[in-house]
Amino acid sequence: MNLDATLDGGEEIRFLSKVSVLVKRLRKSTHFTHQELELVLLIYYKMLKNDPDAAGGQISRQQLTTVFDTVFGITEPAVLRRIYAALGDGGTGAHVAMETWAQLVSLYLCGSLEERIRYCYRVYDAQRDGHIRRDYLMVLLRDCVRQEGGAEEAVRDLVDIIITRLDVDRDGAVSFDDYRQSVLGTPLLLECLGQALPDRSRVEAFAVTFLST
Repeated sequence: MNLDATLDGGEEIRFLSKVSVLVKRLRKSTHFTHQELELVLLIYYKMLKNDPDAAGGQISRQQLTTVFDTVFGITEPAVLRRIYAALGDGGTGAHVAMETWAQLVSLYLCGSLEERIRYCYRVYDAQRDGHIRRDYLMVLLRDCVRQEGGAEEAVRDLVDIIITRLDVDRDGAVSFDDYRQSVLGTPLLLECLGQALPDRSRVEAFAVTFLST
């Protein structure tokens, strides 16, 4: 079967041969079928071909930022910085590997609640100490409040509410266990500290382009 009409037969065969080992490995760590993985990796391959800043067979973060903007509707620079920091290299690399792309798309499209909890907490815990304290909650939640007169007081009030709701062990900080326990009890709290995932409508629109029916 021809995966993409823009590829000639020879290029497609070379692509499939090149990614065959990766596809087998990703079948164990993603929710995709073999064919879906080929299509997910093909999207990456086409981005790579059109990325002037690609290096070492990897797309640039700028290229992925464009995808976050146009496909997933995530545009806020602060949110994107936290998402990149949650990826494998801690957000320090200028490029994103094909495997990272596939795992991210799998999470966005098919991830379980447990997987989403772990991902979202990594996005929020930018300091990587396993405890999101009040001062950093102020940073996270400031983006959620309109910057007008009295905004700082509104953020403090919101932080008080979040601490009360999420700080299960009452130690003044939100640990992963606090967050996980709270979200498992009330899944709507998953993104209570700010956007970390694409809107569901964006995800569904992207999914119909390649997921098996």
